[in-house]
Amino acid sequence: MKKPLLKSASVHRLRGLLLGACLGLGGGLAAQAQDIEDLPDIADSAGAIISPEQERQLGLATMREIRRHAPLVTDEEVEDYIQKLGMELGKNSGYTGDFTFFVLRSSVINAFAVPGGYVGVHSGLIIGSKSESEVASVLAHEISHITQRHGARMIEAASNMSIPSMAAFLGAILLAAIVPQAGIGAIAGVAAAQQQFQIDFTRANEKEADRIGIELLSKSGFRTESMADFFERLQLASRYSDPRMIPEFLRTHPVTVNRIAEARERADRMNSHVVREDSLDYQLIWQKLNVMEMSDPAQAKQFYEAALREPNAPNQMVLRYGYVMALTEASDFARARQELAPLLKAQPKLTAFRMAEARIEERAGKLPLALELYRKLHLADPASRAAAYGYVSLLINTGNGDEARRMLRGFGEADNREPRFYKLLAQAEQQLGERANSNYNLAEYYRSVGELELAAEQLRLAQVVPELTHYQRLRIDARLDEIEKDLTRLDRDRAKLKEREERRRRT
Repeated sequence: MKKPLLKSASVHRLRGLLLGACLGLGGGLAAQAQDIEDLPDIADSAGAIISPEQERQLGLATMREIRRHAPLVTDEEVEDYIQKLGMELGKNSGYTGDFTFFVLRSSVINAFAVPGGYVGVHSGLIIGSKSESEVASVLAHEISHITQRHGARMIEAASNMSIPSMAAFLGAILLAAIVPQAGIGAIAGVAAAQQQFQIDFTRANEKEADRIGIELLSKSGFRTESMADFFERLQLASRYSDPRMIPEFLRTHPVTVNRIAEARERADRMNSHVVREDSLDYQLIWQKLNVMEMSDPAQAKQFYEAALREPNAPNQMVLRYGYVMALTEASDFARARQELAPLLKAQPKLTAFRMAEARIEERAGKLPLALELYRKLHLADPASRAAAYGYVSLLINTGNGDEARRMLRGFGEADNREPRFYKLLAQAEQQLGERANSNYNLAEYYRSVGELELAAEQLRLAQVVPELTHYQRLRIDARLDEIEKDLTRLDRDRAKLKEREERRRRT
């Protein structure tokens, strides 16, 4: 019988190291420790590394902590766009699990994959792209890391390293994923110790992800040369720069001249006949993120006013949409309405333009008009999360909790709820005087973002609400018992970590 690739002892060592690395971020990552603790031991069957279910659990845990610590872009239009684009590639990948794509609000140009089907893209990468195919090329590359299970293979390879070396390596990866600026320093601090490991292992994975990613681009109708174009532009832009200013993507995805040449040669061999043009969604989301990136609304206004004055400015409609976003942020609502009017006339059914109209009126304080705009938009596009959540949020703010609750209960998939859903539902229940249900849903919100202590507190408040039904009590007690067990595991792991650190200091 072959020796197991990752023994049970290695799993427990990895669990402790992940917890240790995460605790260094300030207070501990409860959900990640909880889910890692629950991972079953690895069997010793030939070829076993980490099971897909274990990868899924690790991915869920990591996502909770990313939601807790990282500046995610929670704008539903952005979220829906990146998920749609990612799934267009993912459906051609042969992956049997689920994919989740998300955007972090960061000017750093980077992207990363988390075991279990999670792909994160920094907003700076989208803004730094010149075409939708370039964004798709990065997503295809990260998707390939998941389909080839590079995360699992990395953990397998890393389990053969010394404990201090592995702790530093995992800590750097987590920091880079959650706090990019801190991650740069952490990776630099362990660079010497990990150099050979990265050369021998990471670059092989990168080349494999390039090869499979380009195939995905071709199957999905995107321009196959875009991956090499994007890598080459980043490399050229940083060639004469301070090494500290090298784009984060090049730090975490080492690019060489040979690798670019290989990617370009491989793309040429694909001989793709169908090449997609940039979608209108991509162009509009680019403008929206560009406005978000500018901290000063006045700066954003000036940027678009200058761009629109250019006589040969491409795609005036898209630029004007960015200008509307900037004017809204600057609270210049009269001008925003004026600029939006021709866009609505040209495309009266486009959800993005109608969302912009509703948000202008909401920000301007014309709430009845905004409610009516959101209502009509939701009826016209019932699948739009931006329209649904915008409508529900305004319903709650105007005292229409009953309608908001009715809307939420009929929206989306019951087994695929997201944090904002639970928070809005808790607000609606509270407005209606349903204290126990409000506490329970707020606990679900806190649990989904890794705040287990706050989740337990909400459930304890729910337990003492008078006149609980039998069903409510059973549901509350069961969830509280589950969370308290998770907290007990976390306290035990923290104690072990503290003891381990004290022993290390003594020696």
